[in-house]
Amino acid sequence: MKKILIIQTRPGIGDLCVFLPPIYTIAEYLKEYELHLLTKKRTCATEFLSNNKYIKKIIYLPDTTGLKLNKEILNILSKGNYNKCFIMHYGLRYFILSKLAGIKKVFFYGIFKKNENIVKKSQNILKKWIGKECINFDRILDTNNKVNQIQQITLGIGGSGQNKKWKILNFIKLAQMINDKQKSIFLIAGGAVELEDANRIKEKLEKFDIKTISICNNKIKDTLLNLSQSKMYIGNDTGFMHLSGCLGVKSYGLFGDTPPNYASYNENIFAITPNGFNSITHGSGMMDEIKVDYVYNQISADIH
Repeated sequence: MKKILIIQTRPGIGDLCVFLPPIYTIAEYLKEYELHLLTKKRTCATEFLSNNKYIKKIIYLPDTTGLKLNKEILNILSKGNYNKCFIMHYGLRYFILSKLAGIKKVFFYGIFKKNENIVKKSQNILKKWIGKECINFDRILDTNNKVNQIQQITLGIGGSGQNKKWKILNFIKLAQMINDKQKSIFLIAGGAVELEDANRIKEKLEKFDIKTISICNNKIKDTLLNLSQSKMYIGNDTGFMHLSGCLGVKSYGLFGDTPPNYASYNENIFAITPNGFNSITHGSGMMDEIKVDYVYNQISADIH
């Protein structure tokens, strides 16, 4: 069978989620090809895309640098016998290596990186590459299990840096306000580094008989069903926000230090920015300006 390769080298879970609609669109319009994905290990792609109907094989980039990295990538590309390659970023390295590997049709953004909306770029480029517009997918991920939503709300406390994190006391106060209106179970989503914070939240909330579940020690593949059972996600701009949105859960992301347009690829994700501040981007440092009462007012219509 003929094969195509998509190369996506942004490192995070959320980064890969942003690119899934254009990746799926390529797969839909080129159904006669088997689609492989080359990406970074930090995307955890094998954990949440292992049974994906569009992506037949996931390959992680070698954990090395320089000439050795080039040699190993060239080896991957050559052994793959790919007919087409789609490189979803700027730069010459992968373009040249793809040509050296004998791939006849290679598509890439261009040589010099531009300051632009990565969502719009990844979707608009398809018109040039395959002559088709990006498809709007209602549900981007599936748990492959029957999902019964319960009165559960995910609190996304994780983040790739402190600058992207809302204060733990804010999450505690918000959970109490939500529970006063509608008794709920709170799923605390973060990584191993957030385990101490998750325990603080659990301790505080359980004093008020508010039930909590922490998934901070779980592997990504083991959290998908938990996330999909929630009626809502509220939390930082992090991988769990993107996973929740991709699973069809209404997700409210707190954007005080990253561009809210990162959520624009997914109709299930709604960006909450500081009240009165319209221009939020990398380094804005405005997470503390997102007030608990304001967040509660934004989500209160969906608490029932």
